[in-house]
Amino acid sequence: MTTQHHAIGFLLTCKTNFLILSHKEGIRGQEKNTTPHEENMKNPTEIHHITIGAQSNDHSANLARVSSERFFTDALTFAWVQLAVTKYYGFDTPINFWDVYNIEAEALGQTVVYHPDGIPDVDRTNPLIKTTSDLYRMKAPDPYKSGRMPWLLEVNRHYLEMTGKLERVYFTSPFSLAVNIRGYENLIFDMAENPGFVHDLFKFLCDDVIAPFLETMRNEIGDPELILDGRDAWASPPMITLDMMDEYVVSYTERLRERLGDRLLTRGNWGDAKTDNPGRFFSQKLQCSPGSLSVLDPDLYEIGPGRVKTFAHKHNASVTAGVDAKLLRDGPIEAIVARLKLYLHEMARDGRCMIHLNHIPAETPPEHIHAAVAACHTYGQLPIPGNMDDIPFQLPERKSFLEFAQENGMSFEA
Repeated sequence: MTTQHHAIGFLLTCKTNFLILSHKEGIRGQEKNTTPHEENMKNPTEIHHITIGAQSNDHSANLARVSSERFFTDALTFAWVQLAVTKYYGFDTPINFWDVYNIEAEALGQTVVYHPDGIPDVDRTNPLIKTTSDLYRMKAPDPYKSGRMPWLLEVNRHYLEMTGKLERVYFTSPFSLAVNIRGYENLIFDMAENPGFVHDLFKFLCDDVIAPFLETMRNEIGDPELILDGRDAWASPPMITLDMMDEYVVSYTERLRERLGDRLLTRGNWGDAKTDNPGRFFSQKLQCSPGSLSVLDPDLYEIGPGRVKTFAHKHNASVTAGVDAKLLRDGPIEAIVARLKLYLHEMARDGRCMIHLNHIPAETPPEHIHAAVAACHTYGQLPIPGNMDDIPFQLPERKSFLEFAQENGMSFEA
């Protein structure tokens, strides 16, 4: 049987499995009056356990023994590897993270470095906008021709074919995109010395780059209410002040939302523990992602899950609890399980919580991820009992990913 036949067979298997899973577990969209975040969770009256998802890129390629170049340029390989990894670990939401921060920048002409065994990244020694005048010579990218935008449209089509429903797509938020094409130090200097230029840059990015690309993705999928999930890791204290957050992050998220609707959000910010006013930062994040508060390790662990949950409950928001990538990689398993147990105990009793593995590094032992998923499914069973120590935990025995793939008729050979 050829690799292409394996691929077609796996596509059919994925579509069947994920349609069944989406019906049972709420992967497909809930009613439209829920927040975009809560569509990753199930209605607390209907679900059995707290939802767990993850960001996995180079780890997925490493499991499948697929080169980084092929993983990030071959749409079919990317899609079927990511869904295979989803099934292997037993995540409740499909992994469809790509190298989110590169797509729009590369389409504009920013050089992106493809590392042999890692995630691509923009060339930070060679920003696209070297002088302010460069902005006014830039042309808007064509979603069907520029960079890897066409690749991403193809990835989305494969996900739709495999699962029957594409629940969301990702994009680079304006602040992080500006950093990637101007350079962080240059951008901060511009904010102090030439704020008019910075606002011109952000308006161009919103109106001529991000919004048209997101509209194209919605049109190609045929879903005008597809969730648009922006990522903004650069917009994090201490790299920005909270005043800058208001002027350049909240306001331009609202600008995008005015054009694309309220099913657009931006998140992925860090640094909650690095500001002297976490409450204000939480409020700003809720403006960018209404109804859901995302707080990620190491900030979540340092601030304390109880404090985060208290704020979220007061503002009628659900919580995404992001688990530390370093902990996932280094372990030990006992510490991973303890972290999940703590977050579930403090934040998940009302069902308005999702566990998210911030990023799974390439070299992470698979048993660490199996442990995290098992902990969530064991201690996150609803209703959560008062004393979690009474719940027995056992790490399930799992085969290697390649053994799993072979048993399911998958081949990742080129």
